[in-house]
Amino acid sequence: MLEILESPKHLVAMRLSGQLTANDIDQAYKATDKALKDQDRISFFAEIDPSTSLTLEGLAKDLVEGVCQWNKLSKYYRAAVVTDKGWLSTIARVEGVVFSSIDVRVFGHEDRDKAFAWASEIPEPVETPAQPGPSIHFLQTTSENVFAYELDGRLRERDIKAAVQELKPYFERQGKFNVLARMKNFSGFDLFALLDDDYIRLKLKARSKVDKYALIGAKPWMRNLMELVSPVVRTEIRTFEASEEEAAWEWIGARQALLPE
Repeated sequence: MLEILESPKHLVAMRLSGQLTANDIDQAYKATDKALKDQDRISFFAEIDPSTSLTLEGLAKDLVEGVCQWNKLSKYYRAAVVTDKGWLSTIARVEGVVFSSIDVRVFGHEDRDKAFAWASEIPEPVETPAQPGPSIHFLQTTSENVFAYELDGRLRERDIKAAVQELKPYFERQGKFNVLARMKNFSGFDLFALLDDDYIRLKLKARSKVDKYALIGAKPWMRNLMELVSPVVRTEIRTFEASEEEAAWEWIGARQALLPE
């Protein structure tokens, strides 16, 4: 049986006893979702009676629901587990290691009030990660018919949109142009970034507008991909090692222009 206890809005408190069924597990997760609707971050308090056991049905339900919580871990602050059972204490501590972003502590029943007070403390706000800078840096060249850029980091949607805006004038003018891409520390891309409508339209136009495409410092998988698609597209594609950058610039017919000091 699972009983939801009266507690502050940011705390999901419960008392567990007897057999825990799938319905009990469902009740616990519903209480969690309800608390998260009004709170940015919540904590947990679980008072476990020695008679508590989990049915197979309840275990299966807990495993399924638990997987769905992975993307919410940053919203969980503390978890106080009150139990005198050694094996439950061990499981709680292991979970504290696995889910290291959550502060999990085990208390004996004699410290029940202390555990409740600790779990009731207002959660610290979730730290907002620093916004990464742009990964695409556009390079000035000595030729108006050469578009060049450097890719350093992970390719995100805003990077794609910036590249589309920079490329549009090249597609609108008469004749073809060449492209040079320098891979510095490319660390992958966000899938949805490649689904941008304007980006897809430009990629389709590129088949008839881009004459040469020089790729410098490509990772092996990227080089292999380029070599696979090169025979079936109109654009002539060549890959160059980082040490061959000068040859890449020469091949596309330009140089990187130095910005005025």
